[in-house]
Amino acid sequence: MSRRYSQFLELIFLVGDIVLLNAAYLISLAAIGRFERIAAQPIINLLVVVNLSWFFVTKVARYYESNRLEGLDRIALRFLRTMVLFVLVIALYELAIKDHYSREHLIYTVSMFSVLALIWRLAGDTVLKRYRAAGYNYRRVIVVGVSPTSVDFAKQIQKHDEYGFRIMGFFDNGDPSDLEVKYNVDVQGSIDEVQAYAVRHNVDEIYCALPASEEETITDLINFADDHVMRIRIVPEFSHYLYGQAKRLNIEYYGNMPVVTFRQEPLESLGNRAVKRAFDFGFSLFVLLFVFSWLLPIIALLIKLNSKGPVFFKQKRTGENNEVFTCWKFRTMTVNKDSDAVQAKRGDARITKVGAVLRKTNLDELPQFFNVLFGQMSVVGPRPHMLKHTEEYSKIVDKFMVRHLIKPGITGMAQVMGYRGDTSDPRLMEKRVQYDVWYLENWSFLLDVKIVFLTVWNMVRGDKNAF
Repeated sequence: MSRRYSQFLELIFLVGDIVLLNAAYLISLAAIGRFERIAAQPIINLLVVVNLSWFFVTKVARYYESNRLEGLDRIALRFLRTMVLFVLVIALYELAIKDHYSREHLIYTVSMFSVLALIWRLAGDTVLKRYRAAGYNYRRVIVVGVSPTSVDFAKQIQKHDEYGFRIMGFFDNGDPSDLEVKYNVDVQGSIDEVQAYAVRHNVDEIYCALPASEEETITDLINFADDHVMRIRIVPEFSHYLYGQAKRLNIEYYGNMPVVTFRQEPLESLGNRAVKRAFDFGFSLFVLLFVFSWLLPIIALLIKLNSKGPVFFKQKRTGENNEVFTCWKFRTMTVNKDSDAVQAKRGDARITKVGAVLRKTNLDELPQFFNVLFGQMSVVGPRPHMLKHTEEYSKIVDKFMVRHLIKPGITGMAQVMGYRGDTSDPRLMEKRVQYDVWYLENWSFLLDVKIVFLTVWNMVRGDKNAF
């Protein structure tokens, strides 16, 4: 039942997109008044090409493949990848044919279709999730093996009823009464009864949570599922003790051997690192040429007039891969022997009057754009700490060292979320680390742009934690 519905839903989304694509094509054509100036045949030819291109691209990108566990953010990302490929195909066709087509028309068509198709897909998936949450279009599921792992899995399924899974029961060779009391689950029978139950109740999916030592039983279940057109999925026994340790596990293949990694890191991709480095280089060069160049003499003069000492303050800090680098700032304190050991606090007597303004406006960080230009830092990333703090917090804050898997930043996710300034309270540092690790696992170019925007916005409106 559910598999037939999935194919039907894919067809609905495809037909809807084709209708929207043709509507966008014709409306755009009318909007720029091309009906009178172009013969009918080229218009029809291009319309056919556009439709075939979309059909081809969606097949290649597997755009319509349904995944009940997929969130709207992942759907939007898949849509973006599909649209990029679609635009490339149309552009290549237009360059190859060099017919009397209007680029303005194509731009209007693609722009209008992008908006309409994204709204259609997100709205459709939202309605579908609510439909499943109401108890329709569900998949019948059984779980083989009762353990903390399988119970955690069942709780996740039951918590998200929009996934559309209905757990029919558990199967285990242990005493049913003891298992039901201990784990509060419905045990339908022993493992030997799985196959008969699955056939009798038309089960769609079998989730196997047996230990690796039950290799023969697992193999029998896989063969049974294949023979009866059922899907079987393995819930690995290490899932329970990894629960909450990482957002998502990744599986990489070394030949035919699967290897599990504990977290997704977009910046491990060479392409993503190149995009981030290009942004860092271009943005830092712009700031240094058009902002730092004329602000430097003004700030330098004010610092020298306000207190004795150098204009710049440099300090050894922990960077990517736990490597030490020299971080540059405008000096905001009187020269003191505690600068490498004692963090600034609100009302700190060491902070000069000019320094207080620089710290409040984040202008003291401007010299760090040289660190970015030289590749030691990034515009956006976890804030670097003095070496003493790295040593201290690594011992008391969980996952503290994970943040050093990427380059430190002038600004970061934790800072725009309000966790900047004094971190003498370990709980504040824990929140900062949580945001830093989240950023590492969810990096995107648009996220960097958003954080830069929020940083500038906080500078304009004022940040209560900046002192």
